Amino acid sequence: MPLAIQGRGLTSQAQAAVAKAPCDATDFAKYSDYYADKEAMVASFSIVPPSSPAREIVVTVPGLLAGRNSMRQLDGCLRSAGYHSEHWPYPSLRGSITRHAARLSDDLSAVARSNEYRRIHLITHSMGSVIARAAILQSRLETRWPALIGRIVMLAPPNGGSRLTRIPLGPFASSFPQLCELSESPDSYVRRLPPLEQMPVGVIAATKDFVVAQPSTHLVNQRDHAVLPTTHQRLISHPDAIAMSIRFLQTERFADAPIDGSHRDDQRRRVQSAAA
Repeated sequence: MPLAIQGRGLTSQAQAAVAKAPCDATDFAKYSDYYADKEAMVASFSIVPPSSPAREIVVTVPGLLAGRNSMRQLDGCLRSAGYHSEHWPYPSLRGSITRHAARLSDDLSAVARSNEYRRIHLITHSMGSVIARAAILQSRLETRWPALIGRIVMLAPPNGGSRLTRIPLGPFASSFPQLCELSESPDSYVRRLPPLEQMPVGVIAATKDFVVAQPSTHLVNQRDHAVLPTTHQRLISHPDAIAMSIRFLQTERFADAPIDGSHRDDQRRRVQSAAA
């Protein structure tokens, strides 16, 4: 049965996208621009020298079945805030989390070796959070380049596993290794993945998330955790989530982000203006 997706609290562009978006999970892949861009997703992003010295880079990593434009609004707001934003696409339906993490590890190492940026941050969504965790550990970013370590914001991360993995795949299980890796079982890949030790982690969960349960979003050593009234997929374009993510990159806390009243409305107008 299709799920009702609420557009309240989103920009007019986001509301239009919500109205057009399929609500039935079985139809979602058909409308995702993943397929149109799958070849482009295989290529690593290029390292673009900053326009000014000592600039900070934010690598944005999408989740399962997310197209190249899924984090466009967030990327625009990051650029308006003075960051160099670099979207890292990948073919989420093909290959394992470990395979994608190996490529992201290489790319993060290349950014670190380039000496073009003063600090490396990440903002990730859903499965992209697990890929990022694995890549940071594999690249040894925290120990090899400690001076470059920034902060990471995880949006609806399945750190404790995903509800999607409860769906029996039967003979198709081998075709979706990433779902096996995201199992809620105590011995699954994601449950055994070590936490980050040096990079400050902020987590934002969604109240209407049917993909990841709120308790499963928490991560050992997280600096802050927040919950917003939205869905799993709409969290990445929620104005408050964007504002709070930028605040965490600056302060390691979500607390200064607006939570209600006129202050929230004022901050939302600024985010919407930056994304326009």
